[in-house]
Amino acid sequence: MTNPRRLRRSVAAVLGALLAMSAVATAQPPPAPPYPPAPPPRSSPPAPPPRSYPPPAVVEAAPPPLSPAMRVIYAPFYAAGLVIRYGVYYVIVAPLEVFGRALNYGVEGGVSRGDDR
Repeated sequence: MTNPRRLRRSVAAVLGALLAMSAVATAQPPPAPPYPPAPPPRSSPPAPPPRSYPPPAVVEAAPPPLSPAMRVIYAPFYAAGLVIRYGVYYVIVAPLEVFGRALNYGVEGGVSRGDDR
């Protein structure tokens, strides 16, 4: 049979554990800290806005157009820049884009001939 002393100890231990767990479960969190103190009152009213505002910033006008002599000197460089810019695009970039599209979509270009209506 069971020992009554041992049974009492185990019952007391179980009851003590249940009591400790219930005390932990029902415990309240600590109270929140108090609010900070209010700021001190103002000693003087705020300063009034200025009576006059500073003058607006000067916006520089666009530069004057080039003289005819400077236009003649500048024209070949401008034309060379256009040739390089658009020449590179149409000689190198555009053919590569067309070739890439041909590889992706095939000869028909992804457009049906209208036979599938």
